[in-house]
Amino acid sequence: MRILIIDDEVEIRNSLSKFVKRLGHTAMFAQNGNDGLKKLESDAIDLVITDIRMPEMDGIEFLRHVKRVLRSPVIVIVITGYGDLETTTKALKYGAYDYLQKPIDVQELAITLERSLEYAILRKKYMELAHKVTEQDEKTAKFKGSSEHFREAYLQEIGLGDMQVHSGAMRNVISLAEKYSRDRTVPVLIEGESGTGKELVAKLIHFYWLEDQKAQFVALNCSAIPHHLFEGELFGHDPGSFTGASKHGRIGKFEAAKGGSIFFDEIGELELGLQAKLLRVLEEKKFHRIGGTEEIEIDFRIISATNKNVKTEVKKGAFRLDLFYRLNMGYIKIPPLRDRKEDILPLANLFIRKALLRQCKEFSGFSSGAEDYLKAFSWPGNIRQLKNAMGRLSIMTTGGFYNSNDVSEIVEQSIVDEIDFETTPVLNCSDFQLPESEFDLSLFNRSVVQKALKMNKGNKTKTAQYLNISRRVLEGRIKKYSL
Repeated sequence: MRILIIDDEVEIRNSLSKFVKRLGHTAMFAQNGNDGLKKLESDAIDLVITDIRMPEMDGIEFLRHVKRVLRSPVIVIVITGYGDLETTTKALKYGAYDYLQKPIDVQELAITLERSLEYAILRKKYMELAHKVTEQDEKTAKFKGSSEHFREAYLQEIGLGDMQVHSGAMRNVISLAEKYSRDRTVPVLIEGESGTGKELVAKLIHFYWLEDQKAQFVALNCSAIPHHLFEGELFGHDPGSFTGASKHGRIGKFEAAKGGSIFFDEIGELELGLQAKLLRVLEEKKFHRIGGTEEIEIDFRIISATNKNVKTEVKKGAFRLDLFYRLNMGYIKIPPLRDRKEDILPLANLFIRKALLRQCKEFSGFSSGAEDYLKAFSWPGNIRQLKNAMGRLSIMTTGGFYNSNDVSEIVEQSIVDEIDFETTPVLNCSDFQLPESEFDLSLFNRSVVQKALKMNKGNKTKTAQYLNISRRVLEGRIKKYSL
C-alpha cells in the first residue's frame, strides 16, 4: 500500500516510515493537514496515518475535509498522545477507520494495517462486482452486502484477505454453492475430508444470496455433543420441564436458525434414534420444545456436512435412507488438497505472510525445492494442516526465506503416525519364535530399523514410509540406536 504519514514531529514520521517499509509498504510524508491534502490530491494514496494535534490544520479538520468535502474513500487511521475520548469519538464519527494512541505499539499498528489492507481488498472486490450488476436492479438488491458477508466468513475460516481459488475443482465447488444459495428450500449435503473447508462452503451457501441480513447461520457439530443432550440443543425446552432445566426455558438451534440456515457438521455421527426425530421435523416443518405443548413451525435452510461416505453408511445400516434422500437434494463433494495442487502454493504463501506479519517479520519466499516439497506432500489434514504448518514455520524459524529442509522438518512434525491394521502386513507367529528367556525388545527394534534402512539403501524418507513412521521419528530412533 502507498501510505501517507502526517505528523509535525520528524522523529515520529521517520520511525513510522521505517516500520511500514519493513512491512512492504511505500511511505510518504506531510507535516500538517494542509500539506497532507496537497499530497492526497497529487499522489495515489491508499491509506493515511495522521496525528490529531498539529499546527495550521489538525487531524480532525483534515479528516472532515477528506470525508465530507472530498468524499475520498481513502482509509484514515488517527493517532493521538492525549487519550482524549471526545476527540477520538469525533474522529470515528467523521469516518476514521481506526485510532492508535502514542506511544504506538508496533504490533498493534501491524495488525491495524493488516485489517486495513483486507478491508481495502474487500471493498475493491465489492465495488467491482457491484459495478457489474448496476443495470440489473433486482440482482443488485440481492447482491448488496452478500459478497462482503461471504468474504468475512472466508476470512474467519482461513484468514485470507480475498478468496484464493486457483483450481478448476474448487471453481466447480464455488459455482455449485452459488447455485444452491439462490433457493432456500433446497437442502444441501457437503462431503469432504476433515480440513477441506466444508463449513466455509456452507457459509457461502447461506450468505451469497442472503436478502435478510439478520438471518442467522447456526452451526451444530453432531460429533461434539453427547447424544443425551442433543435433543435439548435442537428443540430447546420450556421452563421447569425437567430437573435442572432453566426456570426461564431456552430456545434450541431450530428456533435460533429461524429465517436463516442451520448447519449440521459431521451429520454422519448422528445416532439412528436422533436421525428419526430430525427426519420427522424436516417432513412436518414443525416441532415442540421439550416439555412444551405449543407447536412451533420451522423456517430455515438445512445444510449438512460429513467426512464419511453417506451412501456407504446407508448400506451399512448406520444412516437412514429416507433421511439421506431428504438431505441430499443438493450435493457438493469438496476434493482434498492433494487433488487440487494449484491451490497449495498460493495458500501457503498467504498463510506464511499473515503469520509473519503478526510477528512484524518479512517473508522473502520459498526456494524451488521447498515449493516442490509443498506441492508433492499429500496434506492428509488438508487446508487446516497447511495453515498450522505455516504458522509453526513462522514461529520456529528466524529467517524470511525457507528452503526444503526448513519446510520438510516443520511439516513432518504435523504428521500423525497411523497404522491401518486391516491393510498393513504383519509378521505371522510362524515367522519367528519368542525365546523362553528374557527378550530384548529394544535390540529387536534396532535390528528392524537397521534392516529397513539397508533395504532402502539408506534413504530415510523411503525407510520412514516403509515403517509407517515420520522421518522425524525415524531420525530419533537412528540417534537412539546409534545407527
